[in-house]
Amino acid sequence: MDRGDPTVEHDAIEAPAERARAPQRGVIERDSDAPGDPAAIMTGEIEAHLARIRERARGSHRRELEALFALAREREELATIGYGGPAIRERVATLRADDETRAVVDRALRWAARDERTHEVLARGLLARTRRLRATIVSLAAKLGGLIAGWATAVLHHTTFARAPLSQLIARVIVRVGRLLGKVPDSAATALEHQSFSGFCRFQLGAERTAVISWDHIAARLGERPEHRALAEVAARIADDERKHERMLSALFEAFDGDALRPGHSARGLARALAEIDPAFVGATTRDRLVDEHPIGRGGRVVVREDPKARSGDPTRLRALLRATLDDELLAVMARHPAPKVAIKTTFMMAYDRRDPSPQVDPALLDELALILRERGAVDVAVLEAPNHYDEFFAGRTVAEVARYVGCQSPRYRVVDTAADQVAHAFRRGLGQDSISRTWREADVRVTFGKMRTHPSMLVHLAVNALESLGRPCHEVLFHGRDAELPSALMMIVDALPPDLALLDATHHVPDGLTGILGDPHPCHPGRLYAARDALALDLVAARHMGIARFPGDSALALAIDWFDDPRPRTRIDGPDALIPGLLSPHRNDLTVLLSALAHTVYVAGGDRGNLWVPVMDREAFPPRRRPSLLERTARPTLRTLFGFGRPGPR
Repeated sequence: MDRGDPTVEHDAIEAPAERARAPQRGVIERDSDAPGDPAAIMTGEIEAHLARIRERARGSHRRELEALFALAREREELATIGYGGPAIRERVATLRADDETRAVVDRALRWAARDERTHEVLARGLLARTRRLRATIVSLAAKLGGLIAGWATAVLHHTTFARAPLSQLIARVIVRVGRLLGKVPDSAATALEHQSFSGFCRFQLGAERTAVISWDHIAARLGERPEHRALAEVAARIADDERKHERMLSALFEAFDGDALRPGHSARGLARALAEIDPAFVGATTRDRLVDEHPIGRGGRVVVREDPKARSGDPTRLRALLRATLDDELLAVMARHPAPKVAIKTTFMMAYDRRDPSPQVDPALLDELALILRERGAVDVAVLEAPNHYDEFFAGRTVAEVARYVGCQSPRYRVVDTAADQVAHAFRRGLGQDSISRTWREADVRVTFGKMRTHPSMLVHLAVNALESLGRPCHEVLFHGRDAELPSALMMIVDALPPDLALLDATHHVPDGLTGILGDPHPCHPGRLYAARDALALDLVAARHMGIARFPGDSALALAIDWFDDPRPRTRIDGPDALIPGLLSPHRNDLTVLLSALAHTVYVAGGDRGNLWVPVMDREAFPPRRRPSLLERTARPTLRTLFGFGRPGPR
């Protein structure tokens, strides 16, 4: 069928529903045609709802898509809570099964929640692209509706009145109001009672079928316009994700009778069934035995070397410390290729003034690393960085210009601007990336070299985060209107083209506190270097040395643990294993914990695309592109004073 042909519009709408009703391999069909079957009723209801949306649009393609995106956002928000909220976590913990089986179930549901969150962000971004006030209001209403409905559904499914009387009462009132307003279908209302785990799976099976129908429908409507064909492909991928969720729930439904594991089922058998649907549904250690292997999340040796004399930033001491850190075992990756091309992704584009080197990896370390790699046979060494949002407000901010300014120049390597180096790339997992740096992709050996920094919302920004912007620029997946999340876009890169070696500069001028990543006039000087084959293992060790062991659920490291596996049980530390003295954690007291929780929302929604959160630039090197507004002249110094960032400290 040609989706762009208006003469086949009716088929474009009907075909997705037919595909959703067609048997899917691995999906339970037991009693699916029985009278009153929730899945069949919900399928009919969503088809009727989609028909009403089209009728109300009165032939307007734009209005219909807005309504479809709002519906998708509301349902994805609901599903995110349904799979990933605390109620289902507590419920899984009480299943009558062994610990390994409960871990397999928890992992599968947690990953489904990650998927749904990605889908919700895309739907929100599609609504925001219309740049219409009505669409913004509809988007916010859809998010609020999804949050409320998701919470109420989780409470009614997984708790009882005796355990949580107030929550049950509020949830029942919400459902009653929803029915009166027509927001809660009859099939859903009748199923919103405390259910066994298998009953929950059965209900969610029906919900996933409606999601398949909805996204297939959106894909078909987008595909009717040539300018939307790329988005249509993304929507079709989301529909495929929802089919996988349906099969995952079917596998769980088959394995459980009520809250108990059925006789003849085991953790290994359930994991194998889930891995056949999608390896992401099982942990990396399980995938080792069942499917494939990935270098991230393996653990292994993390080398930590410390030299008090390196705290001054003396280039000679820094070079010696790097050579003491990189031994034959870590550099064995170079022996795989007779004349390797090496790509090093590092960080220096947050630099704003030479007097504060805290936002960047020391240039002497980069130069020495390139020399070591050349000695090991490298025929080409490329240092990669990407422009950031600072170049919207200040001139002189190209990668080449900033590299010259901070001293990242050497005959041993060339500097590559990843934004100008993009090539199309098909990622096997995730949404939000469709290109990658050619130099990174074609390298024989890939190295990530990060700077130890604190971060207001993610808490840390280390070796894994240094890989940001190898694909899309960070600001495209950070601010309002984005159609992907920064951590998810980052994990797609790590998954597809992982680094072979990870390094972390924690020698001198380590920015700490709540806003360290923005520059710190009073930094910490640990005198340490970290190195490992597994970048995630390195980051988790370094974070613990920074006094941080738990991460926000939407942070890069939390997602990395879910995406790959937690390497900590299989990690061994070669060198000092102690807290860094004097380093200020973003979670050092109750106030900073609260501010950290609010940081992302405040920065994205109230920061004017980061315009208010900028340091005091070296105006000679980076002159402003325009005269700052009154708001900028007032807010910028106020924020710097309140949070203590972005001012050069004493020499």
